[in-house]
Amino acid sequence: MYLPNHFKLEDLAHARRLIEEQPLGLLLGRDPQGASFASHLPLCWGDEGEHWWLDGHLARANPQSAWLADQPEQLLVFSGPDAYVSPRHYEHERNVPTWNYLALHLRVRAELIDEPAAKDALLKRLIARHEPGYAAQWRGLPEDFQHKLLAAIVGLRLHVLGWEFKAKLSQNRSAPERQRLREQLEAGTPRERDLAGWMRNLGL
Repeated sequence: MYLPNHFKLEDLAHARRLIEEQPLGLLLGRDPQGASFASHLPLCWGDEGEHWWLDGHLARANPQSAWLADQPEQLLVFSGPDAYVSPRHYEHERNVPTWNYLALHLRVRAELIDEPAAKDALLKRLIARHEPGYAAQWRGLPEDFQHKLLAAIVGLRLHVLGWEFKAKLSQNRSAPERQRLREQLEAGTPRERDLAGWMRNLGL
């Protein structure tokens, strides 16, 4: 993506924060004919040393699950809060509207997980992340029903090969202009307030 230096975030902690706040990723690849194809996937962070990855799963009926065996390298995108920015916040009239946003792009290599016990362990990690209280209900389901559900999905571990994080938060504007914008966002919608929170967190 187009990424001017003043909008670039390079601290991995910021990438992890965005993924944990907005865990629905967009996995982008191509079908066998070369046409673009994408799947929206809830994903969960994992790491060991400097290596990190995202865990999730695809429906077996989703054709992308079959293509990943031949095309394991994909683009994974996470989007954060965003908001319209009015030029009324600026000090001079000769300005135009813009849009502020957060976007995280990851180059990943997909590892398919299809062994039942490994898929069950993956699902339990996802349950622990999103709804720990559901774990007991999952364990209490009839075994044949669990096997049927597990057979309908393909587990996925997306190993991160590289990443870029764009935080377009008016870093190219003066401090008074950013303050006026942040105050406006703090009084706005939940999504606008979330964007203001990122500005505060980054000291903008």
